[in-house]
Amino acid sequence: MAPRVGETIQPDDLAKRAHSQISEILTNTPKRLFLMGVLASDDAGSNQYANWTRKTCQEIGVHFHLMKLSPKNVATYIRAINANNSVHGIIVYYPIFGDRRDDEIRQLVAPSKDVEGLNHQTLHRISDAAEVSRPPKPGRNVIPCTPRAVAWILEWMDVHDRTRPAGERLQNQEICIINRSEVVGLPLAHLLAGEGARVYSVDISGVQLFQRLYYPWQSEALHGKDLPNWSVQDAVQRSRVVISAVPDPAFRVNTKWLQRGAICVNVSSEKVRVL
Repeated sequence: MAPRVGETIQPDDLAKRAHSQISEILTNTPKRLFLMGVLASDDAGSNQYANWTRKTCQEIGVHFHLMKLSPKNVATYIRAINANNSVHGIIVYYPIFGDRRDDEIRQLVAPSKDVEGLNHQTLHRISDAAEVSRPPKPGRNVIPCTPRAVAWILEWMDVHDRTRPAGERLQNQEICIINRSEVVGLPLAHLLAGEGARVYSVDISGVQLFQRLYYPWQSEALHGKDLPNWSVQDAVQRSRVVISAVPDPAFRVNTKWLQRGAICVNVSSEKVRVL
């Protein structure tokens, strides 16, 4: 669907369609799936996310249990549920420590149970995940859920060129992502660059460009390059699509920077992300 200039769109129809597709898959699954949630902070966003997970699991028929722990016990507990064959998936709500220890926790989750695909080996394969427009199935790469949702929204809004082959559907598109976290911004940059886009990735350290490069000795590589002296404004002004995912006033987008007809996606918990 192509939005009108100035139109605000709520992707409720897309959410219902995805919900229906996943419910159908689960209906045809011979055993009921068990998802274990791990919450170890008082972060409001994490608690809201856990409540959404519980509600959705109840609706689609997945057994969900949320374990609330102290941060010091998370690693031990994850090792235990990795070995528990009755648990089919694990979802950990971040931040826990808010530093590099969170990344260590992400790597502890067994890849076979990592329903959000946040381990490093999954991130390195994301740019090859050509079937992001379809529901996940066994054998496909697991893509972190928020980046997958954003990719679905962009397809739904006809940003992708469906006449092109997979891996080229965002060719010649310039996209700004204001967030470079391991959970949202970085996998999303890999995902969109993997479809051919030039992605300007913005965080507190500056702006990086992610794009596919081709070399004689290998078929392709996903390259992140620093763009010295670039600002949020520079990245926004170049982009047809702007994705905001940082709930901080320092990263607010001035609407005067936007191209006419630019598509803006708000992934932040803040309702007002543009000035």
